[in-house]
Amino acid sequence: MCSSAGKPGWAPGFGSTQVKSFYSFRLDPINHCLWRGEERVSLSPKAFDLLRYLVEHVNRVVPQEEILQALWSESYVNPELVKKYILGIRKVLGDRRDKPVFIETVHKRGYQFVAPVRDESGSITSDSAASISG
Repeated sequence: MCSSAGKPGWAPGFGSTQVKSFYSFRLDPINHCLWRGEERVSLSPKAFDLLRYLVEHVNRVVPQEEILQALWSESYVNPELVKKYILGIRKVLGDRRDKPVFIETVHKRGYQFVAPVRDESGSITSDSAASISG
């Protein structure tokens, strides 16, 4: 069990429990884990929740306000904190802001998860099929 949140399967009221994969990564929402191949990748609970939220809204620009409402609805959080978590997630994924493979910053609008995402059942999520085949 790798739930770093102390509550296996806990999530802030969104999304499926289906394991999602993108390139060499697997996002396991039940156990609150991110895997690169067979290696578990360390992410703070909130960074994991933010990554999960973006993955579950693949190929859609998610405004910062929506992220704040989804993940911190019961407390005030400085919007700069979202940027801090995005930077940390990019570092873990090996992503770059200037050449994004996973998370694209859409200036003045929000963030978009752009990598092709698969459910572990093998189906491709959303418009990412075009990214794989094209």
